[in-house]
Parts: sequence; C-alpha cells; structure tokens
Amino acid sequence: MIQFLDATAVGLAGANVVYESAGMMASLLGCSFEAFLLDNEMLATITRTIRGVEVNDETLGFDAIKAAVTGEGHFLGSDHTLQSMQRDYYYPSLANRDSPALWNDAGGPEAWAVAKAKVREILAEPDKGYISPHVDAAIKERFKILL
Repeated sequence: MIQFLDATAVGLAGANVVYESAGMMASLLGCSFEAFLLDNEMLATITRTIRGVEVNDETLGFDAIKAAVTGEGHFLGSDHTLQSMQRDYYYPSLANRDSPALWNDAGGPEAWAVAKAKVREILAEPDKGYISPHVDAAIKERFKILL
C-alpha cells in the first residue's frame, strides 16, 4: 500500500522517471519476478490515474446521453460507452475484480500466488529472441556472461 501511495504522489508531482519503482523488496535488499509483475500493474494504474480525464464534446457524449434519455433509458449498450471504457479505464491482468463471494468461491487466491503462477507461465514460454544471436554473443563475451 505504501508503494502505491508513494508512487502516486511522485506521479502527481510531475515525475516521469522513477528508478527502482518495480520489483524491489525490503528497502531494495532484494527483488522478485512476482514483485515486478504486481508493481507493473500498480504503476499502470497510477499512470492511468495521473493522465487525468479529458473533457470535451466527444468525451462527454451528449448524443449518447440524449439517446439514453429518449430511447432505452440506459447508456450501457451504446458504442460511446464501450469506447469510453476501453479508452479511459485500465483493466488489470492480475488483480481480481470479482466480488468477495466469487473470489472466495474460487479459492481466495492471494495476489502473490496469482503473480507466481504468471511468472511460471512467462518463464515457460520460449525465448522470443529480442536480441539477435550476434549481439547476444558480443554482450556475453564482453561482460564474461556464462549463461
């Protein structure tokens, strides 16, 4: 929780580069893949929050409001609502958005366990080869990396 509050305050103050803001544990004494994933989701939420809400004729959706008032009586089925939700809301991939009852019925998985399962899934995937074999070999030779 303190990481979220601190990172939010830093973002709202205008910082756009914050080192060691993800994956760090125990006052930087360690880090973990699980913490990287959870913190990445936290930082994505903060990034969306500090972006703010754009208010203009398009985002206000007066046509959608008028159609809801004079038509079906709700706006949930309008294209404008769907587009707004996709544009303005951050949908976390790890955080559980179920009701407490549904979460409990699913076994009440804790965030760390969900992150651990995602880490295993990611690490089980084949290497995507982001670095060419030539560059990889040069780096390993230059820095004596034996992996």
